[in-house]
Amino acid sequence: MASGTLPQPLVPPAEELPPLAEEPPAVKEPGSGDEVLTVQDLRTYFYTYDGVVKALDGVTFKIRRGETTGLVGETGCGKSVTAFSVTRLVADPPGRIMSGKVLFDGANLLWRLETEAKFTPVPGTPRVKVKRSFRRVKAADTRMTAIRGRRIAMIFQEPSQAMNPVFSISNQLGEVLLLHRGAEIIDRMLGVTPDAPEVDAALDGVVNATAKRQREELIVAAKRLGEVTKSETFGTEAYHTARAAPPGTDDLKPRLLAALRRHRIGSTQKRYLAYRRRLWQLQQGLLDVYVDEMRSETPKNGPRRALQRKIFLERLKHFYYGLWGIRSRIQRPLNNETFWATVRLLEGVSIANPAQVARGFPHELSGGMLQRVMIAMALSSEPDVLIADEPTTALDVTIQAQILELMRDLKERVGTSILLITHDLAVIAEVADRVCVMYAGQIVEQGPVSEVFRQPLHPYAQGLLASIPRFDQPDKELQSIPGSVPNLITPPTGCRFHPRCPHAMPVCKGERPPMTVEGPDHTVACYLYTGPVAAE
Repeated sequence: MASGTLPQPLVPPAEELPPLAEEPPAVKEPGSGDEVLTVQDLRTYFYTYDGVVKALDGVTFKIRRGETTGLVGETGCGKSVTAFSVTRLVADPPGRIMSGKVLFDGANLLWRLETEAKFTPVPGTPRVKVKRSFRRVKAADTRMTAIRGRRIAMIFQEPSQAMNPVFSISNQLGEVLLLHRGAEIIDRMLGVTPDAPEVDAALDGVVNATAKRQREELIVAAKRLGEVTKSETFGTEAYHTARAAPPGTDDLKPRLLAALRRHRIGSTQKRYLAYRRRLWQLQQGLLDVYVDEMRSETPKNGPRRALQRKIFLERLKHFYYGLWGIRSRIQRPLNNETFWATVRLLEGVSIANPAQVARGFPHELSGGMLQRVMIAMALSSEPDVLIADEPTTALDVTIQAQILELMRDLKERVGTSILLITHDLAVIAEVADRVCVMYAGQIVEQGPVSEVFRQPLHPYAQGLLASIPRFDQPDKELQSIPGSVPNLITPPTGCRFHPRCPHAMPVCKGERPPMTVEGPDHTVACYLYTGPVAAE
């Protein structure tokens, strides 16, 4: 069948199809863009008492720098497992990444994967005994700290399971900020000018706007106060303090002056901040060594051990900063700065009463609020790659639009690449540049969104698009894909979709169809486009 034409309901006669080539044509490199994340032949299995679940079986795709790639498919196709495998967050046991490559900016995230476990089949059963080397597993997890969060961030599908219930929202968001942007926060704190001559007039502006109950004027006055003091977080604190003040109060300016005093840093506190900055610089150097190891696939034992020793000695030299009674006093300015920085993050995801939410705990928030907190946490570090696993599922339509706009702004402003996992094809059509259609642990079709939506080639992709309503065809009867996702312990042979495919041929039950190029940057794994058919 020619490229770019949809398959007919009936299979053409054998003589009208060209014979199957001995070697399938090689898939061309999709475009000439700069790939920031490349996944090659990724296989992830789960070892259960019933047998081995082949959740991912040869997944291959690429994410280009500054682009949004959508990953769609039914529940149980392996979309979330793909995200967890890329970030090496698969629960082990029972899950285990078996083979493949995950290349991030030239670094192989699965380096030394083959040395982490040994597998022994259990005779007479479909089970496999796994013997893990926990020392090497821990070493791999330590190396991944150089990538997770700062370079690759993830929005989890279940935020309630990804947040600690015993810590407040500000503690958990603040930990992310200090871990990835600690030096930047300290530099900002040391540049604050609380005694500038224009501060008094800016404070009067906030008080006057509050007395008039003019929200727009208060926003402008608080922003002006932040500019005068060179502290955006103090402007945020002044705004929320003024908003919480009761009408007709006369103590607003003294309260603002008291808040300003908290932004003054004493000599002991400056020494503590300098220590924390040196410590973060050493830790960043250690993370760079981990990245170099994965990029060159060569151990860097000398530089790594030297930096680990320096970090240990730096902490030992200043151990008194952790003593009770000293710690709370010297950390007060940093904790105050971090708290209001988290409030600014929550404002960015349209959370009402962000100061109150920051002081609260995860169990006090609804599912949609928790999802927005998780999104703020992922966006805070401005990562190179953002993996969004159903980021707008628990949100209403208006908040969905705001969150998608935030992600689009991050992509345009920072150049972040996004892997968007969702069931909503309308969201993919709106924000994605490319789309990968996944079925039963395999990628069956991928290409530009406009091309795949205009002319889907794989029968599974056609079925997904036929099951959604269209404005231009209001009387069209919606179709459903018969059957369900197969059991991945004993998946179908050949093409895994052939038991549900209306165009299945005998050859589909044999070998897995190769991925072939059927258009500009458009590939599909289906025998309808390679020409073979059984002799009968």
